Amino acid sequence: MRVRLLAPVAGALLLAGCGFTPQGDMIRAAVKTGGAQVMDEGLNNAEWYICQAASIGAVRRHYGKPGLSDAYRTLCDQVGVSLFTKEQ
Repeated sequence: MRVRLLAPVAGALLLAGCGFTPQGDMIRAAVKTGGAQVMDEGLNNAEWYICQAASIGAVRRHYGKPGLSDAYRTLCDQVGVSLFTKEQ
């Protein structure tokens, strides 16, 4: 039983030790930069979907509540678009 437990623990310690090497620093920097790029692209895709791909009905149902219509206009930079009336 101890032998089965020892192998995963030893493997985890070996992998953790790589973090203290120049290669570990390089891997961390690559993951940090790549992760930031992935998150930025995800946000761009979400904004495109909200502003360009979502149906008018879906936008009205979700953003037609008081205060949210202004948020939609601000996010999508569509001042003057007649999706919502001023009283909504």
